[in-house]
Amino acid sequence: MNDMETQQTFQQLPKTELGVSGTPKNLLFGSAMLLLVAAALYLFCAGYAKVAQDQAVSLDQEIQSTVASLSKDEVTKVLTLDSQIRQLRILLPQHIAASRIFDMLEQNTLPKVTFTSMSFNTDTGSLQLSGTAQSLQDVSLQAAAFKQIPEVKDVAIKDIGITKNASTFNFKLDISIARSFVLPK
Repeated sequence: MNDMETQQTFQQLPKTELGVSGTPKNLLFGSAMLLLVAAALYLFCAGYAKVAQDQAVSLDQEIQSTVASLSKDEVTKVLTLDSQIRQLRILLPQHIAASRIFDMLEQNTLPKVTFTSMSFNTDTGSLQLSGTAQSLQDVSLQAAAFKQIPEVKDVAIKDIGITKNASTFNFKLDISIARSFVLPK
């Protein structure tokens, strides 16, 4: 009886179908889509690589034909010009623009003062001016005018004396200028 009860128990359980949910169909469809996308991407990349390679070959041929059409003199001229441009790129940032000093002097020299000589040391930024003025007050005011310029670090008055005709005063100014003032901007 034991066998019979077991058979009846199995018969009493409801019967269910296994694997009817459709999961394998979705997996198959997803895999097929992924395969198609991968194939399309591969074909696109292969086509792009071919186009890029063709362009590189075309440009190489154009360069070769241009080089073949140039004479040795033209090539030498181009190389010389390239060398000069490279040297200018090195030299220009260190080039001194002394014309800015003349502009500064023109804008800041008092009417009663005349400068007779000038020297500028590019290494130290030291400007030496010799001049004449109608009075000692004019010399002092001229030094003060230069001290007001932002690029001027220091002004020193030296060697004050009376001219031979005793109508004016000789003087020298030592002016220290910021190096950035005379470098290209």
